Amino acid sequence: MKNWKVWTAFVLVFFLGAACGVWGNSFVVKQRIAKFKELKGTRFGGGKRFLRKIESQVQPDAKTMKEIRRIVAVNQEHIRGVKDKATDQVLEIFNTTEQEINALLTPEQQGRFAKIMERIRKRIQRLKLLRSLQR
Repeated sequence: MKNWKVWTAFVLVFFLGAACGVWGNSFVVKQRIAKFKELKGTRFGGGKRFLRKIESQVQPDAKTMKEIRRIVAVNQEHIRGVKDKATDQVLEIFNTTEQEINALLTPEQQGRFAKIMERIRKRIQRLKLLRSLQR
């Protein structure tokens, strides 16, 4: 134990490195979560990020910016309506496909296929719930 200073320095550097790693990781995670929250909205430019970009780069006055926000909100509703219609059409096609495949299968295969379809239906319901919560 003659080299206690070396060992103390080694342990101290180790713990400082671990602390910096934990701090850096939490910082990065917070930044990623913040970016993800910004993307809430539509993929077609209806989110907060889009409005911030217009505000900072185009620099309209307050009255114009208020009108831009109104226009974006109205168009978001139109986009949601189109998405809902498309989702309904996809579900109809999904059900038709299921019936056509089911007609070709034996009773044993139909049972296994029903389990697969049930899992898919549950996933679709979760996605619908998530979409409804985003509104």
